[in-house]
Amino acid sequence: MIPTLAAIVWKWAAYGGFACTAAALVFAAVGHRRGLAYALWGRYTGYLGARMRALHVFTPVSPIAATQLAGVLLAITLGAFGKLPFWYLAVALIAGAPALVIERRLRKRVEKLDAQAGAFALTLANAMKATPSMGQAVEHVAALMDGPVAQEMQLAMKEVRLGKTFNEALVDIVPRCGSTKLGTVIISLLIGRQLGGNVITTLDTTATTLRELERLDGVLRQRTAEGRMQLYAMMLAPFVLGYGAYKVDARYFEPLLTNGLLGHLCIAGAAIGYAAALIAARRIITVDL
Repeated sequence: MIPTLAAIVWKWAAYGGFACTAAALVFAAVGHRRGLAYALWGRYTGYLGARMRALHVFTPVSPIAATQLAGVLLAITLGAFGKLPFWYLAVALIAGAPALVIERRLRKRVEKLDAQAGAFALTLANAMKATPSMGQAVEHVAALMDGPVAQEMQLAMKEVRLGKTFNEALVDIVPRCGSTKLGTVIISLLIGRQLGGNVITTLDTTATTLRELERLDGVLRQRTAEGRMQLYAMMLAPFVLGYGAYKVDARYFEPLLTNGLLGHLCIAGAAIGYAAALIAARRIITVDL
């Protein structure tokens, strides 16, 4: 059937209207600095910058975000032309990989800070026995120690040299480091400075308490190790059993896929129950001191 002139005109008019609408939406998003795209870009780069500063990595984050954006657009383009089969997985990986890597490094850094908090308190107490100045004692400890605790103390002393008071520099460490144990040492130090008393004895007591907490935490991990192994087995069991059933009978799961809405509801219910069971099991075995 040969299309009539009116059908051709309406077809291209629809295409033109769609193109104009898409162009208007893009202009509304990126046409000015108060648009949605600029707002999202600013929030994401601000998030990356804050997390990298927490890692004491002071490099520009705009090139990282721009590389991610270019990679996402490339993956979508290749997927649209059929050159990248699982393009959506590539988009998810490119978009989420930097944040996941940064968060993983932050967790490891907090673990190191927690592990060094007791040694820091004890070393600072010994340094204060040799010098009456707390600032000099902190500088001495920062020079003796290494790792993230030394980084935090060195940054605090740099802030003091730039005009902050010593107490303000110490207070800023607590939210910046994210470590509960190091925060406990800093708070003990500040309370001792402001209220008076024997700061050295306070630090010694804090160090002893932190060592006891580490011992109890190790015992707790040993007691809950069996529960964690059971959780991992529960996570893998449905996939292993499902794969085994599929290898035995390739049409075993076919009713779930061919029964329309009922089969999809069964799959969705099973997925929700699986996720709920994992969340409940994780909460049961997660015991915090």
